[in-house]
Amino acid sequence: MARDYRHGHRHKQAFQRKSQREEAPTRGQRSGAIVWGAGILVSIVLLVGFFVVNHFISQGAKSSSFELKNIFQSTESVQKKTDVSTEQESKLTPEPKPELKSSKVMVNEVVIPEDGDEKSVKYSAQNHYSFYQGLSQTEVVVEAELISVALSQPYYIQAGSFGSEKLAKQEQKRLKKHGQQLTVSGLTRDGRTYYRLRVGPFSDRLRMNKRRNELRKLGVDTLLIKAPK
Repeated sequence: MARDYRHGHRHKQAFQRKSQREEAPTRGQRSGAIVWGAGILVSIVLLVGFFVVNHFISQGAKSSSFELKNIFQSTESVQKKTDVSTEQESKLTPEPKPELKSSKVMVNEVVIPEDGDEKSVKYSAQNHYSFYQGLSQTEVVVEAELISVALSQPYYIQAGSFGSEKLAKQEQKRLKKHGQQLTVSGLTRDGRTYYRLRVGPFSDRLRMNKRRNELRKLGVDTLLIKAPK
């Protein structure tokens, strides 16, 4: 029989035993390998996801604790500032002043000096206060009795000295309107004449002081001059 050599020489396969032949993988083995591979892949994905989630959770906890720490610090600083401002306000707040109570002035004695030559009479009084308040509510109680005191020598009250007689008479007229009767007397000294307004003489100290006080209320500066013997 003729052979066809167009496709080359066909080699015969070597004889193999059945035990030496490689078995082709079955369908069950293939599906088991796929399941194992899928399980390994899912495990890897779960592990990666677990680590990622754990990382973000730890970062969030740290950030929240940091924010809480900042909030507490800010609260403490605000409280400290409030305490400082409260202390400053307490220091700046003025202390209440004690109320003054009404007082009584006790006048024990009035001393009238005897030497009155060209000097004003001074009064001395001892004041005793039981309690304190404004002087506008002060009550004065006079216990001393006024007794007429005779002067050892009469005195005039001088109510002013002027360089011209015209000015002296103008002042005399003004005081006369207020019930004060004064006389004008001339005094020449160092070649110049002075015109004085006088009233007196007084032998009683109380009458003299009373008239002198009346002239002072009218704005007159007074002097005491001894009357010539």
